[in-house]
Amino acid sequence: MSKYGTDESSYKEPYSTFDKVNTDDITSKIIGDFGRWQFWISFIMTLLKLPIAWYQLNIIFLAPPQHFWCAKPAIFAKYSDEEWRKICSPNIEEHPCLIYDPDLLYVSTAMDRSLIPLVACPMFVFNKTTFSRTITSDWDLVCSKHWLTHLTQCVMMWGIVIGGIIFGVLADKYGRKTPLMISVLIQGVASYVASFMPDYWSFLAVWFILALGSGGVGIISFVICMEVVSGKYRTTVPVLYQLPFGLGNAIMAGLAYWLRDWRKLEFTLATLSSLFIFYWFWIPESPRWLLATGQIEKAMVVLKEAAQQNGKCYTMRQLKQLMPKVKSQKRREPGFLAFFRSRNMRLKTFLLSINWFFTGLAFYTFSQYLGSIGGDIFVAVSWTGIISTLGAITCVFIVTKMGRKTTVGIYQLITAICFIMLLVVPKDSFANNWPRLLFAGIGFAGMAGSIPALYLFSGELFPTLGRNVGISGVTTFARIASMIAPAVVSLDNIIITDFPLILLAFTSFAQILLLLPLPETKDKPIPDTLEQAELF
Repeated sequence: MSKYGTDESSYKEPYSTFDKVNTDDITSKIIGDFGRWQFWISFIMTLLKLPIAWYQLNIIFLAPPQHFWCAKPAIFAKYSDEEWRKICSPNIEEHPCLIYDPDLLYVSTAMDRSLIPLVACPMFVFNKTTFSRTITSDWDLVCSKHWLTHLTQCVMMWGIVIGGIIFGVLADKYGRKTPLMISVLIQGVASYVASFMPDYWSFLAVWFILALGSGGVGIISFVICMEVVSGKYRTTVPVLYQLPFGLGNAIMAGLAYWLRDWRKLEFTLATLSSLFIFYWFWIPESPRWLLATGQIEKAMVVLKEAAQQNGKCYTMRQLKQLMPKVKSQKRREPGFLAFFRSRNMRLKTFLLSINWFFTGLAFYTFSQYLGSIGGDIFVAVSWTGIISTLGAITCVFIVTKMGRKTTVGIYQLITAICFIMLLVVPKDSFANNWPRLLFAGIGFAGMAGSIPALYLFSGELFPTLGRNVGISGVTTFARIASMIAPAVVSLDNIIITDFPLILLAFTSFAQILLLLPLPETKDKPIPDTLEQAELF
């Protein structure tokens, strides 16, 4: 009988006898739950959240809202820019995508406008008071090409999804370190190249490659944080791992305020991201992965060094005595679809996938809503980062005391209530709309608290062999939701007033119901194999 409660011999996949050994017990016994070694690895992994934040959200500064108007033809040189704009504009739309035919206007500016056809503006002038250069102004991504700004973010999210899947599979098969460093390299190099691209489509191709690297960095760094710690620190460290995401927002906003040019901003972010290549010399392979795959000799080398940094001395002979006797054999790593082949894991994976979809929909839709509240885009983004940091900090205390599932539910309930309050409190009823701003801030903090708890909860429900694939698989649905978020925002006042908030309130309450069938993972051993996860 297994420690998980039933006989594992009935499963057909050829896992070695080492699968029945809890790698938590081995690593904790040798190096302890948390020490200097775990602190160092965890700390440098959390710093990787900075570039993840930069590239997921820098579309805010690459293509910010920017006023523009039709360029004045040479034949209207005697008119001022303001006079030209009044003459050519039909005043039927916010931006001058269509203007009165300038050739006919030149004949007589007083001509009856009903007799003058509208034509597409051939060239635009952009207000560069706030930003000297954006991808919008560089490539005229307005009017009929405005959808390309949304495509840019969709490509980023699809790249992160695909990158997470590809590098998740590679990390489960070949170890955590090498795929992580390849991801870091791709991310930095692609960011440099993107800052020099001369046209939109070549930029978009490089942007997708950058997203692949960013997806790999995100999924592998999180898994490493989970695998290097044990005991109660397996709760706090993966949650604290999310903190720099908000800090990354604030840093990016500061850089954007200083540079005001998307190419300079992208080049600067590339330079900072490239510094993480030095991690090759600072991080070892995950000892838990080495143990789970039966690579005992390599695991002992890593554990010996880790133990020394934690003030524990072992000889290789002593370490060997602590290791179980195991015959190394070829292993089959489960893919994401493998989690749908058994009843228990199929239910878990399905519920987590839907929960992540609703989480992504709320986060990215509400991020746009929160950004529209403040007049200063730099302040708005910085404020968002600060709020998310506070949400993650409070999450640490709650998830330690209340458990994973309960914590996710609490924060999702807070978010849902804030959406309801935003529907109840009318606009412009208070000075500066302060109650709506307050509820919006608390709602965002609720999402910022639920996301790290949901990451932790998801990671503990999937086994070590397949954790990268499992997490990247369920979080893929959050990326898909992020792609439709702009469409949801655009439905405001089209279907019914405040339709996006009504939808988000409904989905937030639905998320709580989706949590109920899932087991609590607090103080439970992490499953190493698919069999153990099925029996959990």
